[in-house]
Amino acid sequence: ADYASVKALRDFVPPSAYVLFAAEAGGSGGPSGARAQAASADFGVAVVVRNYRGGIGEQINAELRKLIGQVRGALIGWAPPMTGAAACQWRGGAVMDYDDAALLWVDAFSCAHVLQR
Repeated sequence: ADYASVKALRDFVPPSAYVLFAAEAGGSGGPSGARAQAASADFGVAVVVRNYRGGIGEQINAELRKLIGQVRGALIGWAPPMTGAAACQWRGGAVMDYDDAALLWVDAFSCAHVLQR
């Protein structure tokens, strides 16, 4: 909800991180009428950092790497407390936006789980 209210990079309160649900898909090959089905969920974690000294440089890079490391350390290998959930896997990350003092980075993750009636 907080992420949806952000209209521009200057609106973020850095340092901050937001978990964004991206997509969910069902696995194939389950028997007809089955009570459970394999599924996978994709989500992203948006991280925003700002350099108050002016310009993007080493200070913002160090802060970004620190936060990315904390996010990945918490999520890689973590499994949600639900039936059939597997450990989260990191899929990649990229700079999504930046201006003269702020940078938005998004890491993508996926997690397999089981949907049940």
